[in-house]
Amino acid sequence: MMSTHKPLLPTDMATFISYFGSTWIGTSTTPPTFSHDMWKQHGASLCLLPCSSNIAEGWHYGFHPMLSCSKPTLWKFLDTLKAEQALTELKLTRRQLRQPSEPRAAKWVRYDQSPQKIVEDY
Repeated sequence: MMSTHKPLLPTDMATFISYFGSTWIGTSTTPPTFSHDMWKQHGASLCLLPCSSNIAEGWHYGFHPMLSCSKPTLWKFLDTLKAEQALTELKLTRRQLRQPSEPRAAKWVRYDQSPQKIVEDY
């Protein structure tokens, strides 16, 4: 006995794929409606810039563990903020003196390079 299965994709998926391809990807003969250099991360990917567009989120991700608790006292917060300021000033001084910065972990170097590789291979 044959059973009827529901299709894996909606019937209008071909329409969506066609729209997406022509609008955002393009073909070998026609460019996309919106050029790739207009994409938010296209230029950043080519230049190995950070993938995150929210630098404050990255700072908070690094600052929060320095507090070592979820609800610090005002004094703990201010002391940690002063330590962060001293670290930032040290990094700026090293950069002005053209001293090498601390090496990044290999996994983050690979993470930053993967969007660039995708864009270059395209």
